[in-house]
Amino acid sequence: MRITTSRRRLASTLAVTTGLGVLLSGFGAGAASAAEPFTDDQLAYDYPSNAEYDYVPIMDQFSWLVTDRADIIALNDSQTVDINNSATPEQVERAIVDQYDDMSVSMADGLGANLGAIYAEARLAGELPKIDALLAKSGGLVGYYSSSNPSKNYFDYDRPYIRFPELLQYRDKEGGDAWDSTSGAYPSGHTSQAYWQGTSLSMMLPELAPQILARTSEAGNNRIVMAAHYPLDVMSGRMMGQHIVERRMSDPAFRELFAEAETELRGVLEAGCGAALAVCIAADTPYLSDEDALALYEQRMSYEFPQIAPAGDTVTIPANAESLLITSHPDLTPEQRRQVLELTAIDSGYPLDEGAEGSWQRLNLAAAMAAQVEVNADGTISLVDAGAEQPEPTTPGTTEPTETPAPTAEPTGTATAAPTAPAPTTPSASATPTTAPVAVGDNADSVSDALATTGAENLNTGLLAALALLVAGATALLVRKRATNANG
Repeated sequence: MRITTSRRRLASTLAVTTGLGVLLSGFGAGAASAAEPFTDDQLAYDYPSNAEYDYVPIMDQFSWLVTDRADIIALNDSQTVDINNSATPEQVERAIVDQYDDMSVSMADGLGANLGAIYAEARLAGELPKIDALLAKSGGLVGYYSSSNPSKNYFDYDRPYIRFPELLQYRDKEGGDAWDSTSGAYPSGHTSQAYWQGTSLSMMLPELAPQILARTSEAGNNRIVMAAHYPLDVMSGRMMGQHIVERRMSDPAFRELFAEAETELRGVLEAGCGAALAVCIAADTPYLSDEDALALYEQRMSYEFPQIAPAGDTVTIPANAESLLITSHPDLTPEQRRQVLELTAIDSGYPLDEGAEGSWQRLNLAAAMAAQVEVNADGTISLVDAGAEQPEPTTPGTTEPTETPAPTAEPTGTATAAPTAPAPTTPSASATPTTAPVAVGDNADSVSDALATTGAENLNTGLLAALALLVAGATALLVRKRATNANG
């Protein structure tokens, strides 16, 4: 295997980052010792999806909007002013947390009050080294080769606080630098990061996809609260972030990492909760109800923009986008998953619809992942009426590849640019989560006081549960791999 010096450095950095949390954790030797990071070979492997990619074609309609649709650009500006000016103190606080912390942790409340607390504490304790290696703000493999800077440089559009600062409220922490960046506004790099982190989490926990993705949309909206971005920036950041995850999930070799991280995450959540995940979810306080989460997510897909092209057009599903439904609909064929995306897509005609590579703008991933479907006699898919009684959910699992493709040409290794900031139009007071988001970094010392019961606080029970889950998980993985090999 050919591994360059830079790739070895990346592997070493990730190994140290994911390993130190385990070694230094005061969480309890028994709990921490169960965490096993990816091997150096896994981290340094030349995955085909590592290659750099040009994201401009999926969001290229923006240039036309700037030159030919002054009305849409004016609405883009006015919405930015409205969202920034009307933000509540709670929204501002949450926006500042998302601005500076690792959103793959600060978005923990999307998992629910209790499960989110278990997840956040486990991340901080080093009990989720594989999740950290894939999703961490600095060096997370999912987005490592997908910087938003080339697209920002291409569109070269000034941020709101540069174009009309006198109309905006400055939102920041003491000593912060929220308005210092002079990089382009479009697309929002912070939103892109939030979406490759949040979409990845939702694929590992598809039962919670609506809530996780609604919380992800809040992180994107928080960029507007901070007056660092416009709604169109956030919309394009969502499109880019989910395209990043698609590229990874369309890579069978990289998909193995997702499978291992999913097993790790689900095991830690069940050990911390002390019950099967479905039971824990049912007993938890959700970020939002399914209905509210789906409605909020859809609203932020197009904000308040009018349809500027004909409604009712057939959606063009981007190539390989069906891979984003592998975990939520594991029993469907790729073509059937594409049909689910078609059936759940939003209407045509909104700004940024139909880029050069299909319509990432119209893909309603929250609705698609939550969709209950039935397979017709001819193999086509129909959506089950949401009001009808639904079948019992099954435990989803990541589909594993039958073979690992040979490595492709060496990537150039451009790291993901650190995003600038997030923003929220948070839900109404009645729907606001009961647990505030957990902050990382500056607020890490205060985290333990706000967290619910975890496996560390019930160590004996947690260890027994973890051991049982480990045996069950290993057995299931072996059976799944054998089945995959037999089918291949």
